[in-house]
Amino acid sequence: MPKMAQVKDLHLGKTLNDLEKHSEIPDARTKKTQILVESARKLIREADKYYREGDEELAYVLYMKYFNLLHCIHRKPDYAEHKQTVRLALGGNSNNKLTMNKLEELSTSLTRRYEAKQLANTTLKSPAIVTASLKQNERARDYSELSASEKFDILKGEPVSLATANSYSGYYSLQSLNVIKCEELFQRMKQNNVLIMDCRSSKDYETSHLTYHYTMNVPEEIISAGMSAGKLQDKLDGSSKVLWAARSVKDQVVLMDWNTKDSNPAPSSPIGKLLEILQNWDPDVIYKSSIKILQGGYEFFIMMYPTLCTNPSVQAPQQNNNDLNLIDEIEYPSINDITMKEEISGHSYTPRPGSSMSRPLTFTMSQPPPSVDRSSKMAAMKTYEQKQKPIVELAKEQEELLEKAQANDEQLKKASEKLDTIFEKNKQSPDKKPMTATETELLYYIMQLESAAADYKTENDRLLDEIEKYKSIKKEEEAELTPNEKENLEKTTRQIEHKIQERQRLDAQLEREKQQRDQQLAMAIARFPRTSIDNEDDIPKPKIPQFDRSVKPHLSAPTHSSPAVFTVDRQRDFSPIPGAMGRGLTGLKNLGNTCYMNSIIQCLSNTPQLTEYCITDKYKNYISRSNKTKGHIVEEVAALIKVLWNGNYKCVASKDLRYVMGQYQQIFRGIEQQDSHEFLTILMDWLHSDLQTLHVPEKPRDNITPSEKAWLEFTKAKESLILHLFYGQIKSTVKCVDCNKESATYECFSNLSLELPSNANVCYLSQCMDMYFSGERIHGWNCPNCKTKRDAVKKLDISKLPPVLVIHMKRFYADTDAVGNSYKKKQNYVRFPLENLDMTPYIAKSESRSVTPKTYQLYGVSNHYGSMESGHYTAFCKSGNYGRWFKFDDQVVSPLDTSNVVSSAAYILFYTWLPPIQITENNNAN
Repeated sequence: MPKMAQVKDLHLGKTLNDLEKHSEIPDARTKKTQILVESARKLIREADKYYREGDEELAYVLYMKYFNLLHCIHRKPDYAEHKQTVRLALGGNSNNKLTMNKLEELSTSLTRRYEAKQLANTTLKSPAIVTASLKQNERARDYSELSASEKFDILKGEPVSLATANSYSGYYSLQSLNVIKCEELFQRMKQNNVLIMDCRSSKDYETSHLTYHYTMNVPEEIISAGMSAGKLQDKLDGSSKVLWAARSVKDQVVLMDWNTKDSNPAPSSPIGKLLEILQNWDPDVIYKSSIKILQGGYEFFIMMYPTLCTNPSVQAPQQNNNDLNLIDEIEYPSINDITMKEEISGHSYTPRPGSSMSRPLTFTMSQPPPSVDRSSKMAAMKTYEQKQKPIVELAKEQEELLEKAQANDEQLKKASEKLDTIFEKNKQSPDKKPMTATETELLYYIMQLESAAADYKTENDRLLDEIEKYKSIKKEEEAELTPNEKENLEKTTRQIEHKIQERQRLDAQLEREKQQRDQQLAMAIARFPRTSIDNEDDIPKPKIPQFDRSVKPHLSAPTHSSPAVFTVDRQRDFSPIPGAMGRGLTGLKNLGNTCYMNSIIQCLSNTPQLTEYCITDKYKNYISRSNKTKGHIVEEVAALIKVLWNGNYKCVASKDLRYVMGQYQQIFRGIEQQDSHEFLTILMDWLHSDLQTLHVPEKPRDNITPSEKAWLEFTKAKESLILHLFYGQIKSTVKCVDCNKESATYECFSNLSLELPSNANVCYLSQCMDMYFSGERIHGWNCPNCKTKRDAVKKLDISKLPPVLVIHMKRFYADTDAVGNSYKKKQNYVRFPLENLDMTPYIAKSESRSVTPKTYQLYGVSNHYGSMESGHYTAFCKSGNYGRWFKFDDQVVSPLDTSNVVSSAAYILFYTWLPPIQITENNNAN
């Protein structure tokens, strides 16, 4: 245990009771567990610092706050879900025991010191007075006075006969740290009850600042240590002096610089000096509440609310620290530090804690057997309960799965019989009529039911594996169970096994029926080709989508020659079907295999920051007319999104967007099925090009990192909202295995394309991530240091995270055994998280130092059903307005249960760390 420095004088209180008042934590029941964990980390760090400095009182207060907060975290309803995260962030039981020992040591020392000080101050008092004074401390114990072992029992969930500890409900929040998050500041700005003091330099403020009316610049160059508020006011310009007076009438005053994150900034920093002036040298003003610091500063606010900034393309100035820049260049000191692709196996893969397990396994062999005191009857009862719990959970899960699978079977049977009747009727017809819209919709419906049936089969197989793991536990672990208890467990196990096996036999039968149905469908489609939903054109046999990246536009070289397109405002044809579905819940008609387009548009429409940008007409201020598409793509996308959020239509048609895109890319002109990923990639590039007018101020090239230099070369000093939202940067490092010389290159991306394991029917998103970002050995690399060809290791990392992270799963691949251009589809069931996708393991060290959030929430999924020859796209989107999931199946929009979001049909995932924005009528353009 580290020793303290010379013990400092007492300065906070006279008894431990006084310290406990300082260690109280405010109620924060609405705070997320992750926020509380981060607060606990800050507390233990500060407590250790004061402990080393010899400030026993402050160390005691902060240690107490830490344990009070830890107690609250353990009582959170979602603690079980975040248990592993808490353990990784705060340490395990051994760490907490050491901290508790420190706390008890401080308690003993402080009690002795307080008593000695009291005795010294009461030399003139009678012995009776001294005795009464000492007895005052001998009150009933509360949680703060428990022994280390008792506190540890509470943290582990063991029963303790202490009413106050069991009923304690205090929480710790960021509010007590005097910081304010961007989301809270945004809400206060809407209410106009906050004054924001921006203490960046006047040059930085002039380049970019908040559009909020009550924002003033207190330039860092005029702030000096020891200055009074009055002297500071004299140095402000005229407009700032007017707002300066508002600090006494506004409900909240918030200080902001580029990127301060802590509530206790360095006293020598401009924001630290300003905070000192306002708190201690502004005697004429009574503030209505404590002064707050914006967490992450202006840099963070730009990323979250770019439309509320005059120039969102600016970047925070880099600190002149050559050591940090050097770290950016050296990621892996040794080849052995890099995980190789061949080390990641689909069979033995263990998902990262809390990463992409959509449903935790109810029982695994990795769990250690319960420790049993075989001389105790209570231990035997506990063992029985422990063994009964997983089997009961398996039984419950199996019943729920069986119920869903049976309901799906019934729907599939009815739909298949209906389609069979249609095909039999068409066989008797001498004319080869195309499939009607109703028949096509029925075919798509069957594809989705078949995909669900396959997922239920996968889950059923998983349950059987869990039963086998459960049965494989050694018999001696059940030695203390009575014969009756053993029989009950075995009976329950056999019942579940029987139901699972019965379901497996039914699944096998359904698979045979599906194969037979596929053959019938293939023949029927060949004879009776499908047509457009709107019956606009005759549809030829769908061809296999080809993704040729050479057709994508080059952002850096706009083309001035372009086909004749609309250059003036015109009347658009949305062919709306009236019906009040709610804002953002309007469907899109299928115009003849345009479901790939509908799926992507709905996901983009549910990106609140993009939607607000479109429906408020802010995009019109940034349209570029000098590029290939001349701004027409963003105009059509914005017009369509406006209609989708009108709230008065059941469904509309995207005829104009489809037509304009077809003018610039031939594959979108026809009515053949296309790849939604190809459509998304091209659309993102076009939208960025249409809005690429935000000028980026030039920086001296000598003071920027290689990552920033590559970013500037990509953007050509002009950026866009699309770039700010969707684009990130990948760092590719190649390292020589002989001399360890490494070379790094950078490439921008709007989505990540991940390979799926070829040897696993079920896999995890984190597994696909690990494969993508793991090392790969290459041969014949020209090492600049060895001056010859060497073996090397190539490794990818993310050097810049985008606010919206789009992940594409590469399901389609060329069939090398087939004749001609033929493609197959991987049907892997990929488990991905709906919340808290942590990208920390995949980022470069340079990005890890930034304030950019690294935890993402899912809000959109583009699904693909069927095969390459005959498929259908849908979208699952979480509405920010309604806070729940919806299914967008062309013109049909319906509520979706959260448990059905993860499926084997998932093709493209949309994640974000941006806060949700309510899109209301007030967002519409005036």
